[in-house]
Amino acid sequence: MEPLDLSKARPRATRAELAGVVFLPRSIDKFRAALPGGNLAGYSLEGFTGYMLENLGISPDDFQAAVLAAQSDGDVASYVREHAVAGGADAWNTWVLNRELYGGDRAEAIAENPWLADHPEIRLSLDLLQYKEDNGLDDD
Repeated sequence: MEPLDLSKARPRATRAELAGVVFLPRSIDKFRAALPGGNLAGYSLEGFTGYMLENLGISPDDFQAAVLAAQSDGDVASYVREHAVAGGADAWNTWVLNRELYGGDRAEAIAENPWLADHPEIRLSLDLLQYKEDNGLDDD
């Protein structure tokens, strides 16, 4: 796959799904940005992406190699289907789609993000991440 410059185009949405794995398209974009000629532009391969790979039982180095060798998202999806541990995608999806802000401590979340007090609809970490990105508040 070709490298990406995430200073020019953001990675795909936090809830985007591929091969039955939430966040996988976004992680592909971030790993493409880490390729020679790419630009992570402040995004990180740790955090949700790192935890996703941990749940899938795929090392970051192996995932990077799969992205580098891939011609398309479909190739990466095939790699993930072939190499993920049994139940890893389900465990990851369950966790990431239910993870409350700051482990359920909304007061702490608001203390660090005062604007959040005006957004009771933002309850989950994925939604906070997407909102912050969409509104230029910070990157992941």
